[in-house]
Amino acid sequence: MQGDHWDVTYTEESAGARLSFHVWPSSRLEATRCVAPIGALYTPLKQLPPNCAPPTALQYDPIRCSTATCHAVLNPYCQVDYRTKLWVCPFCLTRNHFPPHYAENISETNLPAELIPQFATCEYELPSVPPAGPPAFVFCIDTCAHVEELTELADSIQEVLN
Repeated sequence: MQGDHWDVTYTEESAGARLSFHVWPSSRLEATRCVAPIGALYTPLKQLPPNCAPPTALQYDPIRCSTATCHAVLNPYCQVDYRTKLWVCPFCLTRNHFPPHYAENISETNLPAELIPQFATCEYELPSVPPAGPPAFVFCIDTCAHVEELTELADSIQEVLN
C-alpha cells in the first residue's frame, strides 16, 4: 500500500494473485449486492520476493474451516481471538477452534506463518499426499486473433514445451 491508494500491481507482484475485487464483502447482504463475480487469477510456481512468503514450503497440512461446504484455509484475513483460541473464517463467518498444537503456542506476538500479514501466499508440502509427478499446465488460447499473432503464439508455446 502506498499513501492512500491500494497498489494493485504491487499486490500482484508480491503475492502472485490478481483479484476481481479489492474489498471483501463484510456481510451476506453486501455479498448479494456484488455486481461482478468474485474471482482470482493465480500464478503457479511464481518466484515470490523473500519478505512476501515463508522462506520454505510449510511441511504440514493447512488448517481448514470446519464447515462441510467451506473448507477455507487459515490466512491473514481471518479474525483471531487469542484468548479463546478461535479463528473466524472470512468466507462463511464460522468460528473454528485451533488444533491443540497451535492453541498452546499462538499469541499476538507468536503467530504461525499462515497468520503473518505479509505472507498472504503460503506454499504447503502436504505429508498426507503422495508425490504426483511434474506439474501440469493448461493453456487457454483465444483463437480470435490475427494469423500473425497466432503464429507467434504457436512458436512461444513450442518454446515453452521444449
